[in-house]
Amino acid sequence: MSKIVNVFNKICNQEKNRISFIYYEKGKLQTKTFIDLKNDTDNIANYLLNLGVKRNDKILTFANSSYHLCVFMLASLKIGVSIMYVDILAKQDRLKNAFDDYKPDYVLVSNKTKLIKIFFKEINKIKKVINIDNVIYNKNLNNRKVEEINDNDVALLTMTTGSTGKPKIAIRTHQNLYEQLKLVNDNIDSKSNDEIVLTTSYIYVFANIMNGYTTVLPQINLSLNNKFLLNQKLLRFKNIPITMIITSPDFCLKTNNIYNNLKKIYFGGAILNINEAKIIQEKYSNVNIEYIYGATECNLISKINLRKYINHLKAENKCVLGQVVKGVEIKIGPNNEILVSSKALLENYLIKDTTNKMIDENEKIWHNTGDTGYYENGILYYYGRSKYFISIDKSKIFSNQLEQNITNNFNNINKCAVLQKNNNVYLFIETRKKIDYNNLLSFLKDNYKIYKVKIIKIRKIPCDIKHHTKINYNKLIERI
Repeated sequence: MSKIVNVFNKICNQEKNRISFIYYEKGKLQTKTFIDLKNDTDNIANYLLNLGVKRNDKILTFANSSYHLCVFMLASLKIGVSIMYVDILAKQDRLKNAFDDYKPDYVLVSNKTKLIKIFFKEINKIKKVINIDNVIYNKNLNNRKVEEINDNDVALLTMTTGSTGKPKIAIRTHQNLYEQLKLVNDNIDSKSNDEIVLTTSYIYVFANIMNGYTTVLPQINLSLNNKFLLNQKLLRFKNIPITMIITSPDFCLKTNNIYNNLKKIYFGGAILNINEAKIIQEKYSNVNIEYIYGATECNLISKINLRKYINHLKAENKCVLGQVVKGVEIKIGPNNEILVSSKALLENYLIKDTTNKMIDENEKIWHNTGDTGYYENGILYYYGRSKYFISIDKSKIFSNQLEQNITNNFNNINKCAVLQKNNNVYLFIETRKKIDYNNLLSFLKDNYKIYKVKIIKIRKIPCDIKHHTKINYNKLIERI
């Protein structure tokens, strides 16, 4: 039987009356206990079986992150159906590619995403489009026998955003998903199940369940620039004694700190410059903040306390990713590339891709993260993305090294991005203040021997649609 299904069943039976979820729906806060979660999951599993869904069928989900989506995903795991989770912010071309590559038997939508039908020419081959908002938890359905599920059965597929390369769809078996969630739980400092965790990163909802934590789902769209609206939605949860937040940096940058009981924040998804890191630290000055470095293939690689991260940037102009977490090994490969190995490592993609993997003499699989850095005295340091560097006199200056140094030394520059195209160097700077261009040019000459550079002042550095502090170099290249 699937380990992860067993864990979910066990935790629901153990915790029973403890609250598993808090979310806002129908004009008020809703709560669900762990036994509610189990009953709802069993009910939807039965609904899917009565609908004709079979083991090894495939469901593409294109619905808002919600309690109900979690129930559908758990129910799918229980009956051996694979889930293709597509972010509702995915562009139409990526959505269509996911559909064409995955060839789902069923599509799960919500009222907000039901126009998905117009994207697909072969929608008639879908057995059914299920609207999650129209499903009633019907406990009177005939119970259907559930087959035993294996750890090797495919559980979940997720699409990377492709902000720095080609999008790809990573495959997680039941075993993969179990190991990845276990990796997260093994590296969360608290072992108490009294945690009440606000979570905006949806995969961590399942890690919360495995730990017996209460999950608060704010269901906010962080791609919106309307900070007032975001914060108004969060006020619904002000009186809940939230003790932990698992999120991305943009949540901390865009929203207010209204949490009197908050002790810990875990966030990751982008490399912060000193300005961004300081804003977050000052906003949550009494909170222990752990800054996470990870990847799709290994969701957690290293972590560092945010104060230490800031101090390293100030003192040494170095971006420190911290200590490698329990259950993960790293090494530095050719061209300073960061390689990672772990039991939680994902090895397969929907469209075969072996370019980012290597096997050593001990038959251990290492994944190339696409990042560069160095590893010294148990601490991982970051240079930048492997494909983005400036080549000067046959030496490489990686993007993040230069960007961090500029924001450290020029207070008027909020954020910057550097790249090279056709041997020309371009520096994009995000600022609304006056810049001493001569001083900036002298800095580049004296420190990096960059004698010719085009400086482009820009209102906003384009970032990834999902991780809104992660620079999208592909979009910048289009502007050249």
